[in-house]
Amino acid sequence: MTSDHTTANDESGADANDGGASVDAAIGTTTRRTALKSIGAAAAAGTLFTGQASAGVPTPRLHTDGKWIRDPQGNEVQLRGMATADPGFYRQYHPKSFEEVLRRATDTSDGWHPNVVRLPFTQDSVDHFGIDTLVEEFIRPSVDILASRDVYALVDFHLIRPYTQEATETYNSNNDDTLSPIDDVMTTFWEAVAPEFADDEHVIYELFNEPTQPTMYGDDAGAWQTWRDAAQPWVDLVRENAPDTPIIIGSPRWTSVTHMAPEYPFEGDNLIYAAHIYPDNGAPAEFDQYYGEPANDVPVVVTEFGWDPEGGSVDQGTTSGWGEPFREWAEGYENMGWISWCFDDSWAPTFFDSPGDGAVEPWTLKDGDDQMGGYIKTWLEETQDDSVPASQIDDSTAPPTPGNLTVTDATEISVDVSWDGVTDEGEAGLSHYTLSVDGTETQEALPGTTSATVSGLEPATTYELSLTAEDDAGNESGPATVVAETIATDAEQSPYNGPHTVPGRVQAEDFDEGGQGISYYDTTSANQGGASYRDTAVDIGTSASSGYNVGYIETGEWLEYTVQIESGGSHETHVNVAAGNGGGGSLRIDVDGETVATQDVWQTGGWSNWQAIRVGDLDLPEGEHVVRITAESGAWNFDWVEFGEPSGSGDQQAPTTPANLSVSGTTSSSVSVSWDASSDSGGSGIDHYVVSVDGSQDQTVAAGTTSATVDGLDAETSYAIGVTAVDGAGNESATASVSATTDAADDGDSTAPTAPANLSVTGTTADSVSVSWDAATDEGGSGLDHYAVSVDGSQDQTVAAGTSEATVDGLSAATTYQIGVSAVDGAGNESDAVSVEATTDQSDGGGGSGDALVVNDYDGDPAWSSHRNDLGQWCGAGSFENGGGDVSGGALVLEYDNGGWFQEQINQAVTDYSTLVFSVSGANGGEESEILFDMGGVRTTLANVTDDSIGTSMSEVAVDLESAGVDRSSSSLSLRLNFWQGGASTLEIEEIRLE
Repeated sequence: MTSDHTTANDESGADANDGGASVDAAIGTTTRRTALKSIGAAAAAGTLFTGQASAGVPTPRLHTDGKWIRDPQGNEVQLRGMATADPGFYRQYHPKSFEEVLRRATDTSDGWHPNVVRLPFTQDSVDHFGIDTLVEEFIRPSVDILASRDVYALVDFHLIRPYTQEATETYNSNNDDTLSPIDDVMTTFWEAVAPEFADDEHVIYELFNEPTQPTMYGDDAGAWQTWRDAAQPWVDLVRENAPDTPIIIGSPRWTSVTHMAPEYPFEGDNLIYAAHIYPDNGAPAEFDQYYGEPANDVPVVVTEFGWDPEGGSVDQGTTSGWGEPFREWAEGYENMGWISWCFDDSWAPTFFDSPGDGAVEPWTLKDGDDQMGGYIKTWLEETQDDSVPASQIDDSTAPPTPGNLTVTDATEISVDVSWDGVTDEGEAGLSHYTLSVDGTETQEALPGTTSATVSGLEPATTYELSLTAEDDAGNESGPATVVAETIATDAEQSPYNGPHTVPGRVQAEDFDEGGQGISYYDTTSANQGGASYRDTAVDIGTSASSGYNVGYIETGEWLEYTVQIESGGSHETHVNVAAGNGGGGSLRIDVDGETVATQDVWQTGGWSNWQAIRVGDLDLPEGEHVVRITAESGAWNFDWVEFGEPSGSGDQQAPTTPANLSVSGTTSSSVSVSWDASSDSGGSGIDHYVVSVDGSQDQTVAAGTTSATVDGLDAETSYAIGVTAVDGAGNESATASVSATTDAADDGDSTAPTAPANLSVTGTTADSVSVSWDAATDEGGSGLDHYAVSVDGSQDQTVAAGTSEATVDGLSAATTYQIGVSAVDGAGNESDAVSVEATTDQSDGGGGSGDALVVNDYDGDPAWSSHRNDLGQWCGAGSFENGGGDVSGGALVLEYDNGGWFQEQINQAVTDYSTLVFSVSGANGGEESEILFDMGGVRTTLANVTDDSIGTSMSEVAVDLESAGVDRSSSSLSLRLNFWQGGASTLEIEEIRLE
């Protein structure tokens, strides 16, 4: 294996939202974690949660003993679990809350059995929230949730950066962004965090996720000692403030120099050494020297590893080829712990798939044969009882029964309850409350929580609710019970200010009468918007620009509207929405229970910055119908939905039949044909031609090409060759046909054709070169079959015999290429190639050819700051070192350091365009390998979808959309780039266009 782990981990981002509330009561008992602090404000918003904790698995303070990690009774302990994304990341960019993710990751009823969860807190979160808020609203709630779930909390300062001040200054001098002094960064974090959790026995610290420079390749001992000299004061700082908390220590080169720890250990007690291992590090069979042998002398925990069959250069691997060998290797060391990366849908390699980065639902576990998520889940389940701490609590006393369980509010489908908190009288301390409905456990609540909402109930129904308190030894109190009755709904659903006429605009606040679960569903029992427009639980608010609107939208909420559609047909539909920082999501439109459209809702620059988003042309039937608007994911605000005038069904006119179809050449195995171009008067334009042989489709030919060669035929055989034209709406012309007979076979032909003569350049553009030549001849008897055209020695295309010209496109501007042409006969003999040198034109920066569709040219019209591109659609970016990016000198400047996201909405089908072109430059060059490309269902590194490289001067990088597999037919198409794949640089983009 190589110890040169030169790329950082994939940690990609998405827009998100989160919310919070206050805690009702402080914790009033001492636990084996010594003192659970009051839960922070962010944790209390959803203090009840589904699923069960890892009850009965103790988490006492751990310590090291030689190469072992042990519990207080001396038992050997192996840490096994997974990491989530940064809890602060969820608040800033992701619609899920970190509380929800942590509960799912520790839900034993769903089969998750970690004994440790790694909590990575980034400098981005420190900068955004401030260290005090980060501790109070993110780290403390995360630690306390894991305490209640009987799971160790590994608090990881998730830095990926230079670890010496000298290397920091070198970085700052070579980059536009500026890193803060490393000692200031480390001191700020650990002076706040170390003492705060010093008494929490289930907490472990990870000092510094991945130190990078200086790498000092070839000098492992020197790199380690340089790191030790820099980091020892930080270890001392943590130890001074948290005398007993175990500390996990990484190493240079992205924590890949673990093998130097035994020879040059840090000073201090209870120190553990980390390893980060991905397929890029090599095969597990090669890990012993670098990661295994150190575990014979010191405690080692692999705090990051993972794989993905569709991953990038760091993590690409399969379960059979890498995951299973990794498990076999890791389990060969009884003292080695492991923590997999990453329990998320966007920080790769991910455990989950989702409809897009940062989706709320559904998260689908990657459990295919070669995927990681399901494999890690099974591994954790199979080892859940191995090398775990023994209970040191002698406590058989159950907590007292919670008092005064009371129903405080009820709706048609939910009830609110409250109770008096209890103090555990035994040694163990209070773990959680369990709330049951009619004898079935439904939710748990953290200590300090004294109220809850039970939802998903039936209207006009009586339920028995019971509440118990459970301590950390598993002792459960007797139940407190209360009877609750939900409110009956109205007799039937009816329009409000309606029925609403279509075509026309329907205001969001004018949803039907009928009540919760009948005409609407809202996750809260009271109007959070504050407007007095209607007496309802729907969150109706006011806006200076739009009057009333519906806000505080959460996933799963819906509203129904009775409408009278005056004329059936296709109605162009828009919704007026707003979403501020951390917002966005998606909506769905149903008519009479049948889904007719879905639409993403992106950030509009503010919660009152309304934008009318085109949903599409919806086919609506005449008459009275019920329209439902559902939030498939939140959060966003909703103002109105508007259905336009009905239109016809679009282009139904077929193109003209291709004319003058004729045979232009034959060989013993092929027939070449040509024809005159068809025309289309229906408005959608010619899309392609279909070539058939004896009535069966053989191939399609792009519009603009009027010739084709059908090969793989039998010698001396007659075939009917047909050609039809197809337009952009799918209408197909009548078939033109011609009969052709292949030549006789000549099995003895070993004579190559003559080389093409007089090859010359006939034209150039910024991205193409056209050439022509004199026809070759073949004297071997099999006949000339085709020409092979190459670019810089690699074949680019073939041209049928009878054609002596070609255009090579997809090239970079102002670049010199060697264009070659050779002739091939029917027996496969190939002539010598002739070549000519050609240089493409300079890019005019104006969008390429006249047929190009400019997405954004960053010329200030419209302005980047107004979040509009040249298509009139939303655009934006975030999490860069320079925030949301800056426009300078006609170029968008994005400064990144393993972070940042960028998006251009297109919101129209682009089937008439085959190539996406970036005019771009990078500070370092080669940035295509550090950028994740996300468009039309394709999500991979940019390097995987382009043959071009980003240079240090402005040049064009082209993506062949068809070859890349991009779905160009979507009416909600967008281009998204993210920069969480590692690396730091500055990117300048002058233009993005489609050709």
